[in-house]
Amino acid sequence: MTVQELNGIFGKNIKKHRILKGWSQEYLAEKMGISTNTICEIETGKKFVRAETLITFASVFHTEVYELFKPESILPGNTSGVLIKYSYDVIKAVEKMRNAYLGKIKQ
Repeated sequence: MTVQELNGIFGKNIKKHRILKGWSQEYLAEKMGISTNTICEIETGKKFVRAETLITFASVFHTEVYELFKPESILPGNTSGVLIKYSYDVIKAVEKMRNAYLGKIKQ
């Protein structure tokens, strides 16, 4: 396994954990004390992090560091892909309902 492949696996697991929690990249960045751009680079496998940051990711997601390096640490097969898409749809629907509600309150 190459370093690039390991970075890719780590990034995909960070993204899966984030999405399953319903968090935006901005929210995770704030919790981690790093920039949104850094979260994006980590999730796409373009950037790797120091040991301290690995520990913080594991803590934030309530998991062990080694779990963040497993190729299918959350769900096997394409199940995670289906759930990720569904999560995006749910988040969009909730945001739309929230915005409509806030619009009515302001009236």
